[in-house]
Amino acid sequence: MKTRPSGYQAIADTIRERIVAGDYTPGEKIPSIRKFAIDFKCNKLTVHRAFDTLKQEGLIENRVGSGTYIRFPEKVYRPKGIFDFHTDYLDESLFPYEQVQAVFNQLFKDKQAKALAPTSAEGDPELIDVLSHFYHVPAARMIIISGAQQGLDLVAKVFGTNISESILFEDPTYPGAISLFRARHFVMMENDGPNIEQFQQELNNNFRLFYAMPTVHNPTGIAYSQAKKEALAKLARKHDFYIIEDDFLSDFRQNTGARFVDICPEQTIHIKSLSQTTVSGIRLGFIVVPKNLYDKFLYAKFSSDIASFGLMQRCMREFIKQGLYGKHLARIRTEIKRRKSRLFEILQHAPDLSILPHQAGYSLWIRCSREINLPQVPWTPGEAFSFSSEARSCFCLSFMHMNDATFHQGLDYLQRLLC
Repeated sequence: MKTRPSGYQAIADTIRERIVAGDYTPGEKIPSIRKFAIDFKCNKLTVHRAFDTLKQEGLIENRVGSGTYIRFPEKVYRPKGIFDFHTDYLDESLFPYEQVQAVFNQLFKDKQAKALAPTSAEGDPELIDVLSHFYHVPAARMIIISGAQQGLDLVAKVFGTNISESILFEDPTYPGAISLFRARHFVMMENDGPNIEQFQQELNNNFRLFYAMPTVHNPTGIAYSQAKKEALAKLARKHDFYIIEDDFLSDFRQNTGARFVDICPEQTIHIKSLSQTTVSGIRLGFIVVPKNLYDKFLYAKFSSDIASFGLMQRCMREFIKQGLYGKHLARIRTEIKRRKSRLFEILQHAPDLSILPHQAGYSLWIRCSREINLPQVPWTPGEAFSFSSEARSCFCLSFMHMNDATFHQGLDYLQRLLC
């Protein structure tokens, strides 16, 4: 790297440029004040003032006894205006609330006040049995959780200290996992899953965990090939690491094939969010863990919130048992297909855009060859999902968190903006 010795502000500018360019990545330890003073041919006080400037800007932080590190970005992308192509949840208008209301009413009629009774820490046993049959996962190792984010939080609690150095991520990957685990180590994604050669090289770092979204990858929407899944399962057994299988929107992809929880259950922590397939306000999901980790996860769950909301668990149990959940998913599949088709009609006329093929779910990962200068974009920028420079030319466009009328108005807006 070229240096340009000068005053503290110029030194701060140079370090800032390196951070923006990705030469220094979040969580990385940067050279010492002494080293920078030598590189910039100045005294240590000048570099110290440059560091103070960058600390005030929230770009770097000190860790006592360790050194100076690049801070993780604390960005929340909240689009302004009515066109929300950012949020990756279903809009409430798409959920059959009247059917759920009827389920609630019947629960209170049958159970009266006992409908509000708490469940055990692992969850309502009948719901566990229903989910086990619906999603073809073992009931004996399942724990009901308050959405996928709590599942990841339990992983952090169980695996504990210095987890950021113990976990490998896809690149790009889910922003919530980046923030929670302070992600440092990544393997590049190809069109059918991670680059296996790079993955094998990364195993030299003795990782204990690999976070994966193999069925509907977030944000690219691709699926792992069966060959990649088999290869990763073999590596997990050989090197004794666990695969965190985040089952993101598999309900909306056909022919998913065998999952990690099927191929190597003894090495898989399988997480499923029902909030993604219903509405965000229904904070329910489940986690299926290896037998040797079950007690640890159950204790972590109990110490977090004792139990997930009992009434909602019973309601979801009946919603699934009565076939209403399956019908809801079928309607959403049809709506996703219709909206995605309309989006493609618009976006194919934008010469600067390219869209990765075979994307499932209700977002599109889009590459743009020109810079879009807006004070606030209505989608999620690529840098939310990756620290690599390639992601800066991409964005994720989610299209199910609005009612139908707003969606069609949003299409006109996108056409004016992008085409």
